[in-house]
Amino acid sequence: MIQTGQELLSEGGYRQADIGQMLQDLNLMWEELVSLSHDKGRHLQQAAAQHTYNRTMEDACLKLEEMELRLQSREIGTNIRHCKELLKKHQVTSAVEA
Repeated sequence: MIQTGQELLSEGGYRQADIGQMLQDLNLMWEELVSLSHDKGRHLQQAAAQHTYNRTMEDACLKLEEMELRLQSREIGTNIRHCKELLKKHQVTSAVEA
């Protein structure tokens, strides 16, 4: 479209001033569209990063709540098997803290 407009301008035909103004307006609108598109892309990237951060924080909070419940437990083993299960849970919790 721009090429056609430039060809019309180079021919020096009828309404040359109007064609020149239209081309100038078209270029300005195109630059604005490109700028808005870049802004939109940047905002989408920021939103995706924020979403990922929020999900990570939710997961971390859930893990901390789980660990807190395990650490507050007053449960004691009633037999050797139960004691081994409790010991394993304690070791997993301790390994996560380290």
